[in-house]
Amino acid sequence: MRAVFFIISFLMASIVFGQEKYNGIVVDQFNEALPGIKVQNLISKDLARSSLNGEFVIRAKHGDTIQFTFNQFDTLRVLAGVDIATKGESRLKMCYETQAIGEVIIVKKRMADFNVGFMPPIKGVRLNTGTNSIIELENLSGAKSTGNAREMYAKVPGLNIWENDGAGIQIGIGGRGLSPKRTANFNTRQNGYDISADALGYPESYYTPPIEALKSIEIIRGSAALQFGTQFGGLLNFEVLDPVKHTPFQLTSRNTLGGYGYFSTFNRISGTHNRMFYQAYHQYKKGDGYRENSEFFQHQAFAQFGYYLNENWTVSAEFTHMNYVTKQAGGLTDLGFEEDPKQSIRDRNWFAVDWNLLALKSTYEINQSTTFDIRAFGMISNRRTIGFLGKITQTDLGGNREMIYSDFMNGGVEARFMKKYSWYSEDDKITPKVKGALLVGARVYQGETQTKQGTAADGDDANFMFINPDDVEGSSFIYPSVNQALFAENMFFIGKKWRVNLGVRIENISTSSEGFYKQYVVHPLNFDTLSITRASDSNSISRTVPLFGTGVSYKVGKNSSLYSNLTQNYRAINFTDIRVTNPNVVVDPNIKDEYGFTSELGFRGLLKDVLIYDLSAFYIFYGDKIGLAPKPKTVKKERTNIGDAQNYGIESFAEIDWLKLGEKERNWALKTFVNASYINANYITSKEANYVGNKVEYVSTFMVKSGISSSFKNWTLKVQGSFNSPQFSDASNAVEPTGDAVIGEVPAYMVFDFSGNYKFKKYFQVEFGVNNFTNASYFTRRATGYPGPGILPSDGINGYVTLQFKFAK
Repeated sequence: MRAVFFIISFLMASIVFGQEKYNGIVVDQFNEALPGIKVQNLISKDLARSSLNGEFVIRAKHGDTIQFTFNQFDTLRVLAGVDIATKGESRLKMCYETQAIGEVIIVKKRMADFNVGFMPPIKGVRLNTGTNSIIELENLSGAKSTGNAREMYAKVPGLNIWENDGAGIQIGIGGRGLSPKRTANFNTRQNGYDISADALGYPESYYTPPIEALKSIEIIRGSAALQFGTQFGGLLNFEVLDPVKHTPFQLTSRNTLGGYGYFSTFNRISGTHNRMFYQAYHQYKKGDGYRENSEFFQHQAFAQFGYYLNENWTVSAEFTHMNYVTKQAGGLTDLGFEEDPKQSIRDRNWFAVDWNLLALKSTYEINQSTTFDIRAFGMISNRRTIGFLGKITQTDLGGNREMIYSDFMNGGVEARFMKKYSWYSEDDKITPKVKGALLVGARVYQGETQTKQGTAADGDDANFMFINPDDVEGSSFIYPSVNQALFAENMFFIGKKWRVNLGVRIENISTSSEGFYKQYVVHPLNFDTLSITRASDSNSISRTVPLFGTGVSYKVGKNSSLYSNLTQNYRAINFTDIRVTNPNVVVDPNIKDEYGFTSELGFRGLLKDVLIYDLSAFYIFYGDKIGLAPKPKTVKKERTNIGDAQNYGIESFAEIDWLKLGEKERNWALKTFVNASYINANYITSKEANYVGNKVEYVSTFMVKSGISSSFKNWTLKVQGSFNSPQFSDASNAVEPTGDAVIGEVPAYMVFDFSGNYKFKKYFQVEFGVNNFTNASYFTRRATGYPGPGILPSDGINGYVTLQFKFAK
C-alpha cells in the first residue's frame, strides 16, 4: 500500500513540478488590453481569465497548446515556451471576427476619443441595427452629480428634453417628435431589465440611476428595438459600471457642492476575488432648489453580487433602492414667470417616491457560437403626491389637501438564445459565403398598480396620510396588466459589405382597470356640496399584436456604412389614459390604442480617426395619437385620440478633432461637435377638422446642440450651447396662453454650459462647471396637473465642483 501511495505521489509531483507559470498580456489590434479573455491549457485543461489590464497567468509544460477565446474575437492558439515565455510578459494579439470588425473599430475609436458612438452588430445576446447610440460616460465632461441631461445626451440627435428638475432626480426625454413626459415613449431599462412603473400599463420612469454609477447609456431605435418592446421611441438602457476585475477591493468617493444649497456624496466599493465579483454604491443628495419651495433630498443604493459557476456560466443578483422627497413649487402663470421665475405661490405641495428593484441573471455560453441568457426581475414601489392641485389662478386658502397615492408591483422573466452560424458554398468549404446570427426570445410579465385619490390632512409638511383611507373622497382603482411576448431577430452578413436583418415580435397584452370614483354636485354660489355619487367603473382590454421589422446595411468604406430600417410600433392604452384623476382633464370613453411604424435611412462612419459623422432621415406614422385638447362647450381639457400624425425629419451629428488633421501626434486635443435636427410633426387626420395640419405637441422644429472642448495633459475644458425652437403645448396650437397657463406656446430658448476637470497623477480628480452661465430665463413645459399646473421654470445659473478620490488595493 505504501508503494502505491509513493508511486501516485511521485507521479503527481512530476506533473506539478513539470509545469511552469506562463504569463503575458492579451491585446487587440489597437494594442489595447482585453479583460475577461478565457485562457485554457488544452492539454491539462487548466483555466484562467485575463485581468482588467489584460494580464494572465497559467500553468503549462513546454510545448502545451494554450487557447484564448472571447465573444467577437477569433480564437487564438499558441505554444507554451514558444509563443509565450515564463519570464517577461509576452504580448499576444487577438483579432476581431470578420463579421464585426468594421463596427467594432468605429465603436472603440468613438469610445476612446469622442465619448459617443454606435454599437457593434452583435453584443452579448443582443443584435443592434438601425439608428443606435451609446454614450460612454467615464471621460464625459459635465454635471454628472446632477445628471444634467443637456450635457449627458448632447451628442444624441433628435432628443427633446424637459428641464424642470435641476437635480437629476427624474429624467424626461423624447426622440423624433415623441413626448418627453417621464421618458414614457422609450422602453426604459437598467442592465437590460425593466425599471419603469409598469412596462405597458404605465410606462413612466420615476427612477433614474445616478450618472456617477453608470458606464454608458444605450439608445436603440429601428428594427432591433423590437427585441425590447413595442414602443415608438425604442430602447433606453442604463448600463451600470462593471465590478473591477483586477483587484479584490476598490473604493471610489465623489463629493459635490453646488449652488442653491446643493450637496451630493457618491461612494462605491467594488472588486473581484477568485470566481466571485461584487459592487455596491450609495448616493445621497440634497438641496434647496432653484425656486422657492423646492427643497429635496434623495437616497440611491445598489448592490450586485456575481459568481462564475464555471468558465462558461455566470450568475448574478442585483438590488436597487431609491427614495426621495421633494417640495413642489407648483406652476406659474405667464405673467408670474416674466416677473420672477424663481417665485412660488404653492408652499404645501410635496412629492415622494420609494423604488425597489430586484434582478437575477444567468448567462451560459454553451459554446463559442451559442449563448443562453435568462433574467428574472421584479419591483415593489410607490409614489405619493400631496398638496393643492387647483389651477394656478386659484389661491390656496389652506385647509385639507389632496393626495394621490400609487403602489406599483410587477415582475417578469425574459429568456434569450443567440446562435451564430455560417453557410459555406459546395466548392469552398473554408470561406463562409454567408455568416449570420439568430436571436430568439420570450418574455412573461405581470404588473399591478393601485391608485387612490382623496383628502389628506392640512398643514404644510410632507404628511402623506389619507383622512379616510378606507373610503377616499376621490377615487380608488386597481390596474392589472399581463403581457406575454415572443420575438426573433436574424442578421445575415453577406460577403464583406452587406448586412440584412429581419425581426418579428408577437405581443399578447391585457390591461384593465377596476374601482370607483365619486362625483360631487356643488352649489354655484356658496360652493357647498349638494350631493355625492359613488360610481363604479371597470374596463378590460385584451389584444394580440404581431409586429415586424427589417433592415439592411451596406459598408461603403472601411469605417462607413449606409443603412435603412422599417419597423412597426404599437402603444397600448395605459391606465392614465383610461382613468385620469385630474380636475382639469376628462377622458374620452372611446379612447383607443395607438399604432404606427418607423422608417429611416442613414449614413454614418469614421474618417481617419479625425471626423465622426452620423446623418439620418426618418419618417414616423403615428395612428390614433393620444393627446390633450380643449373639450368643446366646457373649460376642461380632454384626453382623447386626436388623430393620425406624421413625424419626419433629418438628424445629424458630427465631431472633428482638429489637431488630428496634421500628421504629427500631439498630446493636446481640440474638438468641435454639432448635433442638429429638423423635425416636422403634424396631424394629417383628426376628428376635429381644425386640427388637421397643426403641429404635434412638444416638438421643436429645430434643435441644435454644439460645443467645443480642449484637453491638454491632465486638463479638459468644454463649452456647449443648446437651442430649441418654439413648441406648442396642445393640438390646437394656441400661441396666446390661457389664464391658467396650461395651454400656450413654449418659446424658443438658448442655454450655455461650461465644464472642466483636472486629473491628478494618483487618486484624485477635480470636476467643475457652470450650467446656464448666461442665466437665461426659460421653460420647457406647461404642466396640466402635478407638479403644476402651469409653467414649470427651468433652472438659472448654477455652479458646482466635484472632488473624486479613487483607491484600489
